[in-house]
Amino acid sequence: MHVVWAEATDPAEDVPGVPTYAATYNRATGRLGNPALVAYGPPANDIHNSPSITLDSRGYLHVLAGTHGRPFPYAQSLASNDAGGGWTEPVLVGDDLRQTYIGLVCDPDDTLHLVYRLWRSGEEPHPAGHHAVLAYQRKPAGEPWQEPEALVVPPFSEYSIFYHRLTVDRLGRLFLSYDCWSTYWFYRNDHPGSRRALMTSADGGATWRLAAGTALMPAPP
Repeated sequence: MHVVWAEATDPAEDVPGVPTYAATYNRATGRLGNPALVAYGPPANDIHNSPSITLDSRGYLHVLAGTHGRPFPYAQSLASNDAGGGWTEPVLVGDDLRQTYIGLVCDPDDTLHLVYRLWRSGEEPHPAGHHAVLAYQRKPAGEPWQEPEALVVPPFSEYSIFYHRLTVDRLGRLFLSYDCWSTYWFYRNDHPGSRRALMTSADGGATWRLAAGTALMPAPP
């Protein structure tokens, strides 16, 4: 079993962000391996900066360090099924991306899928202000991260949060549960019912749609 976590640092210490560590737990011996420093997620001592870890079909570990309005640093383990065997140098998943709140999975083809909140300024449909979208990126095995695309755009500008969760089933289908919380009081209180929704992709993230009853059924043999 493999775990990842972020740690606080002394405020007087000059660090590039929240240090993100990974370690491997041996269930047979009940011992936790030595923690490995994987990356720093800026800014330092920010409680938004929760990291995420996933495992591919060959046993290699993939980690994203959490950030608050900064690009996510990404690294891969050098050894299979061993967080203590070294890591690649962290690389950013994109330039100048204001990212927060990681949702990360690996599909049966070893493609990494990432969903997160992305801030935009001066862009449609709110060109006079800023807004946050629920964005998606993927990284096919052996390739760089692709450009982000917006899956959900809020109806209003200013602050939004999506409380999203991303998962993948044994068939490789992606499922994304989300809400859309706006800073505007009337939107939160005058909208009847729940805004929780479920999106799905059966083609590795190329296309997405709201999940209906048939989308939740297994594919025919």
